[in-house]
Amino acid sequence: MSRICCFAALLFLGACSGGGTSVYDIGPGGSDPDLSDISVYVSDGPYAEVLKACSTADIASLCTLDTLPLIGQDSPAATIPDVMSRVLVSHPWMALRFEEVLSQLPLDMLPQFKGVTAIVIDSDIRPSYYSAGTAAIYLDPASLWLTNEEKATISRVADYRSNFGADLQFIDLWRYVKDNDYAYASYSLYGTEIRELGDIIYPLARLLFHELAHANDLLPPGYQPVLDPQLTPYQAIQSLADVTIAERLHAAYPLTSELWLSLAQVLYRGVPATPEQISYSADVVGASFESDVANETYSYSSRYEDVAMLFEEAMMKYHFDIDRDIAFTDLPLTISPECDDYRVRWGVRNRLGDPAVKQRAEFVAAGLLPDVDFDTFFAGFPTPTSMAMDQGWCSNLILGGVAPQGLAPKNAIHPDQLRQDLQLPGD
Repeated sequence: MSRICCFAALLFLGACSGGGTSVYDIGPGGSDPDLSDISVYVSDGPYAEVLKACSTADIASLCTLDTLPLIGQDSPAATIPDVMSRVLVSHPWMALRFEEVLSQLPLDMLPQFKGVTAIVIDSDIRPSYYSAGTAAIYLDPASLWLTNEEKATISRVADYRSNFGADLQFIDLWRYVKDNDYAYASYSLYGTEIRELGDIIYPLARLLFHELAHANDLLPPGYQPVLDPQLTPYQAIQSLADVTIAERLHAAYPLTSELWLSLAQVLYRGVPATPEQISYSADVVGASFESDVANETYSYSSRYEDVAMLFEEAMMKYHFDIDRDIAFTDLPLTISPECDDYRVRWGVRNRLGDPAVKQRAEFVAAGLLPDVDFDTFFAGFPTPTSMAMDQGWCSNLILGGVAPQGLAPKNAIHPDQLRQDLQLPGD
C-alpha cells in the first residue's frame, strides 16, 4: 500500500522514516527519487511547458495555482484526456498503460483527480506518494508493467520501510479477496512472468483510491473552486488545515489505542521498538486493535493515512465488490515459512463493516465525494466475518462459503502482504 510520502526538503505527506514530523508528516524517509528524466505525455497540452518544473519544484520555487491549477479548477468535469494532459513519465509505456487502465476503471473515479495538479510516474519512485508541496501524485510503475521489457525499466530498490519492526514478535497481514480467492496476484520485479491488462486493474485502482484520498483530504472538494490562485498548493493546504477531512474525522471519531499509536511509529516510521513492544504477542495487539475503530494498522501512522485507508477499503468494495482481510499472526518458527505457518491469533474479513468503523468510513466517503449518495451502499455493507483462530493464513482464505471451483491452493506468502515490506501507497 501506497501510501503517502514526499520530497525530503519539502513539506509533503508521507510514509516517513523515524524522527519528528510536522502536522503534514514531512519528508519521504527514503532517498528522493530522481525525476530528472520525466517528460510530459501530451506535448501540446495546456500546461505542457510548466508541468515538469512545477512537479519537481523545491520549497523555494513552488508554482502557484495560477501557473498550474488543480485539474478540477481547470476542468470541473474531468475527463480522461484532461487527466492525461497532466501526466509525466520516465518511459513512454508508463503513460500508455496508465491511459489503458483509466479507460477500464469506473468513470466515477475521474472526479477524484480534480484535486491534483499532476500525475508523475517514474522508474525510481518507491513507494508511491502524494506531495503537499506540488499537489501531485507520484506513482511507482511496479503496478503498471505487463511485459518483461517494461519490468526491466523499473528500479528494484526495496521500499525503504522493508525492515521496520523486524524485531517484533508478531506479523500483521492483509489481502483483498473476491469470491473467497485473492482478488489479484502479486508479482515480483525479479520474476519472468508476464501480465494481462486485467491483472493490474484492481491493484492500480487501490493505489489511486489511496493517493487521491490524500489529495482531496488536504484540499477538500468544496474548497477547490474558490482557492486563491496566487497561493502555492502548500500555502492553500495550510490555509485549510482546520477543515481537512482528517482533522474533522479526528475530532468526531478519534483513534484511541495508545498501543497502536506507538506501534505504528515502529512499523511505519522506523522508530526502534522498546522491550515492551518486542514482547507483544499477536493476541495482545489483536485485542487492542479490535477494541478501537481503525480498519488498518497503517491508519495509526497519521490522521491522513487513517482517511486514506478508510476510503481505499470502502471504494474497493463499492466499485468492485472486493473484500479486505486483516489478521495478526505469530512469528513463524521455521526458517522458510509457508503460508499456513502464519497462525492467525486475530483476524476478520470486512473490518469496515463493524458499526463503529463503518460510521468513520461513511464520514470520509461523504467528505471526499460529496456528490455521491453512499447511503444504500453502507446500509448493506457486510458485517465482519471472523477468521478461525490458530489456523493458518491461507486456510482462512475461504470464510463463510464454499471455495470456487478450481481455487488454487496458496502455499506461499507474498512480501506485499507483510507490513514490513509493503508497497502501499506510499503507500
